[in-house]
Amino acid sequence: MIFQQVNEYKSMKPGLERIENFLFESRVEYKKIKYIHIAGTNGKGSTAKILSECLTASGYKTGLYISPHIVKINERIQIDSANISDKDLKKIYKKYEKLAKKCKLTFFEHITALAFIYFTQQKVDIVILETGLGGRFDATNVITPLLSIITSVDFDHTEILGSSLSKIAFEKAGIIKDNTPVICGVMPKVALSKISSVAKQKKSEVYLFGKDFSALNLAYNWKIFYQRIKYKGINTKINFNLNLLGNSQIYNSAMVLCACELLKQKSYNIKFGKLKNVFSRIKWDARFDIRDIKVNSKNIKLLIDGAHNLQAISNFLELYKRSPFSKEKRKLIFAVMQEKDYKSIIKKISKIAGEVCLVNTNNQRAVSNKILEREFLKYIDRERILKFESIKECFKSFENNDVVVVVGSFYLAGSILRFIEDKNG
Repeated sequence: MIFQQVNEYKSMKPGLERIENFLFESRVEYKKIKYIHIAGTNGKGSTAKILSECLTASGYKTGLYISPHIVKINERIQIDSANISDKDLKKIYKKYEKLAKKCKLTFFEHITALAFIYFTQQKVDIVILETGLGGRFDATNVITPLLSIITSVDFDHTEILGSSLSKIAFEKAGIIKDNTPVICGVMPKVALSKISSVAKQKKSEVYLFGKDFSALNLAYNWKIFYQRIKYKGINTKINFNLNLLGNSQIYNSAMVLCACELLKQKSYNIKFGKLKNVFSRIKWDARFDIRDIKVNSKNIKLLIDGAHNLQAISNFLELYKRSPFSKEKRKLIFAVMQEKDYKSIIKKISKIAGEVCLVNTNNQRAVSNKILEREFLKYIDRERILKFESIKECFKSFENNDVVVVVGSFYLAGSILRFIEDKNG
C-alpha cells in the first residue's frame, strides 16, 4: 500500500487551507468539473453510489469519491463504478508526494486531493463527492456543486461536530453554496430548521423528503432480497425494485431520484427508463449485505452491516426484526470504535445476540474486548460471550448452517470481507 497505515480519524484536522494550497500549487483545474456534494450522518455513501450508477446509466462519465473504503483504498476513487487501478493511484501519488508533504496534508486530505487530480485527468463529466466528516471544514468542501444533498442528521462525532443536533446540522449545512439547490432526507425538526436557515441565507432552494418528494415501501421479497418502492417526485412518478433493503435505502433512493429530476431541469439527459435496472441490480458491500459462504467445509449464512452509530444500529435492527434471520439462532461478531456511544449501541444490539463473538481487530480506535465484554455482561450471560484472537479462529468455531451477523464498524466489516476474499484466510 502506498499510503502509510494511519489512524485516519485521529489524524483529521478540520480546515480547508492545506488542501486549497495543495490544489493551487498543483495547478489542477478541478473546478472545471461538475459536482454533486453529499453530506450526512448516515446514508451518504449509499446515496452517492446509487446516484453515480444512475448517471453512468444515463451515458455520463461519472466519478465517485467515497469514504471509508471497506476492503481496499482504491474503492474511494471510482469512475463508472470501476476502482482506480493500483498503477494509476501509485502514479499520481508519486508525482505529487513532495507537494503533499510540503502542504502538510492529512491522510484524508491527501486521498481527496488525489481524487480531484484523477477525475480531472480522466476528464469525467460529473463527480459525486461524499464528505468525510461534517461538511463545512471537510476537505471535499472546496468546490461549488450543481446541487447538494444532506441525507440525515444525528449524533455522531460529537467531539468534533458539536454536542447538539443544531450544531451538527450547521456543520453539514456548510456544503450548501449560494443559489445552489439542496436536497434533504428524513431528519429531526431542529436539524432541518438549521439547514433551512443556512439555505435561506445562501438563497438556495430546499427540497425536502415528505414534502417535495416521497417514497414508500410496497412490498419485501425475502427470497431474492429486494423491496418494491413507489416514488412520487417533483414531476415524476415511478415504481421500482430496489436491491438494497431497509427504510434508509428508501430515503436514499428517493433523494437520488429527486437529484435526477433537478439535473434534468438543468438540461442533463437523465434516462429514467434505464434507472429501474440500476435500482434492481445495485450492490453495495456491508449494507444489510447477505451472503452464503463456505468456510472449513461448513455452510454459513452471513449478514454484514457497517452500522456504526446509534441511528444506524436502530435502522439495522428495525429491518433485521422484519427479516427471516430474526427467527434463526444467530451468532454476533461485534466491534465498535471508541468515539461512538458504544454503551447504548451494545444495549440495543444485545437484543438479537444468541452468542457474541469478540474478535481482536488490531485497530487502535476499537474499544477493547475487555471493555466490550464488561458491557455485554449487563445483558448477556458470560458463557454466551466468546473471545477470539483472530477472524480465522472465530470462523473455525462456527457450525454448519450457522447464521452469523457482523455489525458495529465498517472496519470490522472490511476485515471480514477481506478474510472471505482471501480464501477464508
